[in-house]
Amino acid sequence: MPDVSTAMKEKSVFEADAIVIGSGMGGVSAACMMTKHGMRVIVLEAAYVPGGCSSSYKRKGYVFESGATTLVGFDEHQPMQTLERELGIEIKKTELNPSMIVHLDGREIVRHKDREAWIQEAIKHFGNPEGQRSFWNQAFQVAETVWRVSGNNVFFPPKNITDWMQLALVNHPKDAPTLRFAFTSVLDEMKKHGVATHEFIRFADEQLMITAQAAAKDTPFIFGAAGLTYTNYSNYYVYGGLLNMVEQLRAWMQERGSEIKTRRKVVSVEKKGDESYLVKTENGEIYRAPIVVSNIPIWNLGELTDDEMKPWFEEKSKRYEQAWGAFTMGVVCEDTFDEEMPLHHQLHLPKNETMPLTGAGSVFVSMSARGDIARAPEGLRTLNVSCHTDTAHWFTMNGEYEANKEKVQDFILAHLKKTLPGMADSEIKLAFSATPITWQNWVYRKDGRVGGIPQNMSRSVIDWPPAETPFPGFFLCGDTIYPGQGIPGVTLGGINVYYRIEKYLKN
Repeated sequence: MPDVSTAMKEKSVFEADAIVIGSGMGGVSAACMMTKHGMRVIVLEAAYVPGGCSSSYKRKGYVFESGATTLVGFDEHQPMQTLERELGIEIKKTELNPSMIVHLDGREIVRHKDREAWIQEAIKHFGNPEGQRSFWNQAFQVAETVWRVSGNNVFFPPKNITDWMQLALVNHPKDAPTLRFAFTSVLDEMKKHGVATHEFIRFADEQLMITAQAAAKDTPFIFGAAGLTYTNYSNYYVYGGLLNMVEQLRAWMQERGSEIKTRRKVVSVEKKGDESYLVKTENGEIYRAPIVVSNIPIWNLGELTDDEMKPWFEEKSKRYEQAWGAFTMGVVCEDTFDEEMPLHHQLHLPKNETMPLTGAGSVFVSMSARGDIARAPEGLRTLNVSCHTDTAHWFTMNGEYEANKEKVQDFILAHLKKTLPGMADSEIKLAFSATPITWQNWVYRKDGRVGGIPQNMSRSVIDWPPAETPFPGFFLCGDTIYPGQGIPGVTLGGINVYYRIEKYLKN
């Protein structure tokens, strides 16, 4: 560990009520909640802009999203609505409807927001009217319950007898039957409703990879229901990029005395007795606070923490080491697309085919809106393209890395030209790609792991890395902490960690 005491003699120490490491939506939500309740918070971000994987970046004058490209969670009982209500603001956004088209074996499957319209669409493409209707109605019911109950259970997963007692107080007995879906997979439910055809499983698998990081056979239905139905809730677009949403929250914090400091990569966290933590950044600054909230992946924390904390984080990292990486692309092309074309597309590969060097069965494409000249000039569109990939082999390619990266990029561009309507006639002005190595080097995620911890039927619903650690005053949020992935998930985690902190400070 660095000699912090020596550094303290050379540098002034910045004091705060709480330090948040990482400015993704989980960390920013936690910081906003603490700020609302009178705490002065400093958020330390390694990158040059805030937002983490819910942000945007510029390249050659164009704006691309840094990770997440879909924005949901603003409906009743959902986390983004809760955050808006808590802060007394309305995030600037535009609704998309429909939000997505799935391209499967030459067919365009429209993910309608309206539930009846979606059920009719599912029946049209997958048959079995009775089975499709009963499956999706079950999914809607479970998703509604999960969203409603999740907002009430701020101390979930429970850490002690007090938390268990709190769960008993805030939950209604009529919701208890929904817990059974924690022990049955999405595939199990598909079989029960008679819809487990090869085509529908392919469809569900790729949809769940976006939201749950796992296939239907591995995803508990209690989580998978919300993942499969996210297009049946309000989906939004932020003009200029998701960074504008984060900047709106940043401005709200700054008006109340808290701040986000960018280009402040944290290199060590040291516990100082029972009173405070010292957090040191790469540029030599030192911050001290009685509360620290880490919003960075749990896999990163073993390298940052002192000898007292390191073993705990290293053990957790090994326990939850299974995770995906991403192969991502930024593309700028001529706007040759239909006026009414939705902005999000999932493009399946042909049956029984996978992408070379990634194993992915589909790519996800998010387009900038026509007229969003902050992202691209009139007549051009930017595209964010992504797919899942294993991480380890990208770090062992040595001299073949660049050639393999180009091979995947060329494959994806050819697939876009063939599958995305209008793309064949579009001239590509710019194309670049990123691998797990890029995610490690530029987004600081260890081993290039993104998207959080995949769902797994062998893991209990309460067996997730907890928000509260054994170290007094040290808390966790983000996509590797319950409730996990996506902007709604990490936002809920950020909101809930505040209530852990409030309880801690009262004791």
